[in-house]
Amino acid sequence: MKTKHKVISVVMFCYLVAWLDRMAISMALPSMMKELNMSPTMAGTIMSAFFLGYAAFQMPGGILSDKIGPRKVITGALAWWSVFTAFTGACTSMTSMMVTRFLFGIGEGVFPGPVWRVIGNWFSKKDRATANSFILTTVALGPAITPLIVAPILIAYGWRVMFYILGLAGAVCVVASWLYIANTPKEHKRITQAELDQHNAEVAADALTSDKVMAKASLGQLMASPAIWILFISVLTLTITIYGYLTWLPAYLIKVRGLSLAKAGIAASIPFFFAAIGMAVSGWLSDKYFRNNRKYLVIASELLGAFFLYQFFNVADMATAQIYQCVAAFFLYMALGAIWTLPVLMIPVHLMGSGSGFVNTGGQLGGFLAPLAIGFMIDYFGGDYVAGFNVLIGSSIISAAIVALFVKEKKEVVNVVEETV
Repeated sequence: MKTKHKVISVVMFCYLVAWLDRMAISMALPSMMKELNMSPTMAGTIMSAFFLGYAAFQMPGGILSDKIGPRKVITGALAWWSVFTAFTGACTSMTSMMVTRFLFGIGEGVFPGPVWRVIGNWFSKKDRATANSFILTTVALGPAITPLIVAPILIAYGWRVMFYILGLAGAVCVVASWLYIANTPKEHKRITQAELDQHNAEVAADALTSDKVMAKASLGQLMASPAIWILFISVLTLTITIYGYLTWLPAYLIKVRGLSLAKAGIAASIPFFFAAIGMAVSGWLSDKYFRNNRKYLVIASELLGAFFLYQFFNVADMATAQIYQCVAAFFLYMALGAIWTLPVLMIPVHLMGSGSGFVNTGGQLGGFLAPLAIGFMIDYFGGDYVAGFNVLIGSSIISAAIVALFVKEKKEVVNVVEETV
């Protein structure tokens, strides 16, 4: 295995634990609502508190990684959020829970920017989208394995102990990140000279065909570009669908479909294995078949995801609903992987952390709005979960329309450097 693949594997493992920590509250929510006497609106507020901190620190994390390198930022973020994951188990009131989840969100919010900087530093344009989609499979694998891991712990020990255990898992990531992640290939102690030469040749090839103006752009110039704001809004609207689906699905399966906690855990996890497949192939499909037309993969995936999500919420038979749920997850996460090929190719490497952090701020604002909006809609319509989930369908369609109307792609010229390693 090449060194760059080892580095990205460690990053993926840390991201997977991040998703495990983040998603555990969705499984614990019914128990927490009962013990702390929370309404759906109150529960949605607590989940949104995480996304408020998460969204607010996307750009600071990216800017910091552009200035001091991603390695220190990644390790610091891991340590921070692991502490507040454990603290969640000690909360006894709405106020303490909201503050803790907000602070937890800050730690996770710092994390994505340096991850994208690692991708920019270690991978050339010819395989950057594929590497990015590999990392983003954790967006689906996290929700897929979380119910399988969390449900048995919840049943055996309760939700408080569950958060203590997850805090310890984060400590493992702190050690792994410090030992195995380096800012650049040149700084990695175990990289071979042949692989380093290969990387330098690919970087030189990228430089010959890069946008010369953007390659020297400041953060202010990048922020003044209409394209970055279009990406911001399109990612925001898509992630309303993604995060709304993530955060409320277990509660929906228990309260509306009548599943037990154990059965809901299994039913909630299965679709995300299909989502992981959709995410994993999105970058490869984009690089292989949609170069110069990447937005069409985004649009098709979003519309198909919205259609099958509608079918899932409106079919009575649970077996049929499970099929629709899996297909919806496959296309929605393919859309998420495909839409993220656009910023990782457009943003110059020296601004990869801050620029991608800005785009992801839009995504996390979607994450903040989704749980709150769905909780409000459920209360407003007298406990009707389907009314709340209609927000998700509409948001995916809006995102597809924004990409179709406003995203303009430049023709990509790719220099293929012969592999020597």
